[in-house]
Amino acid sequence: MMDSRLQQIADSQPNKPPRSKLEFHREFIRKMRRKGLTYRELARVLRDQLGVPVAPSTIHSFIKVRAKHRKLTQFELPSPESEETAASVADSVSGRITAFKGKPVSTEKKKRRFSFQESEPLKLASGSER
Repeated sequence: MMDSRLQQIADSQPNKPPRSKLEFHREFIRKMRRKGLTYRELARVLRDQLGVPVAPSTIHSFIKVRAKHRKLTQFELPSPESEETAASVADSVSGRITAFKGKPVSTEKKKRRFSFQESEPLKLASGSER
């Protein structure tokens, strides 16, 4: 929980207005994109129907930035309960690593397929060199 003093400071700060003129049309843009409109078609609709002059690249950037923000909000600090779960996962991972390290290592020598001499072209290995 946040300290009450910090909460008061946060609550006293005014909300800033949106920086993009497209922010007011966010849901409209989302619906039109879901209907399959291209950025160029969407720019034309915004200009002709809503009087918002905007370039297709601006719409693309607007959508791209919001998609990044949506992905970032999915990551949050873990709760204390999830730290206990993380500890049990770490135990199972360390157990798998220990089991993997315990596997025998194959000492079988691999057959050579090519013969390499620095001053000569690459050649298929002869039967005697395998």
